[in-house]
Amino acid sequence: MIALSSAEVALLWEVRRSDEDHGGLRDAELHEEEYESMQQLCDLGLVEALGAYGEAPDGEEDEREMGNAAVAYRITAAGVNALRDEVPPPER
Repeated sequence: MIALSSAEVALLWEVRRSDEDHGGLRDAELHEEEYESMQQLCDLGLVEALGAYGEAPDGEEDEREMGNAAVAYRITAAGVNALRDEVPPPER
């Protein structure tokens, strides 16, 4: 079993809720102090960072060229398994 800090567990729950609700936690939704914990979750394979672009068919190319690409963090199967025995934190 992977030992996670309470901050990492809370963030992992937030990623799961956001993933279920609207397809992932956007990097713009992270608080500054959460970036290090998110990097740790990604390094452990509990969360994956995916590029997120606009909805329009040609929007991806336009946003990529303009440098407006965003990142969405999504929970992995390993992340779901890590949360199996964890108690969900209160809503943020």
